[in-house]
Amino acid sequence: GGSMVHPQVPCILFTPICPHSLSFRPLMFPDYCQLCIQVPVNSRGHVWASFDGKDRTELAPGDAVVVRLSRWPVPSVAAEADPSSDWFSAVRECLHWNIRKVQGGAGA
Repeated sequence: GGSMVHPQVPCILFTPICPHSLSFRPLMFPDYCQLCIQVPVNSRGHVWASFDGKDRTELAPGDAVVVRLSRWPVPSVAAEADPSSDWFSAVRECLHWNIRKVQGGAGA
């Protein structure tokens, strides 16, 4: 349930997974920001972190996870000469934007 972000937008997309409240929404930060998510020192419970759905790691009170843009961007492959057109075409096709479905008659 994260936001759709064009590949040429320089940003960090921070998306909560399985939030327990509707007040947790995806956030976009400028690419120069650095996020620090820290477990409170007086935390009464256990905190676990999982990255890309891999094995989880327990974080102790006072531990922190720092998130920042990589120095090495992940290259993307575009089927068309213009990557923007390719991205918009893929989004339009996947979400069925501006596609009119032919409906059958009453007897169909």
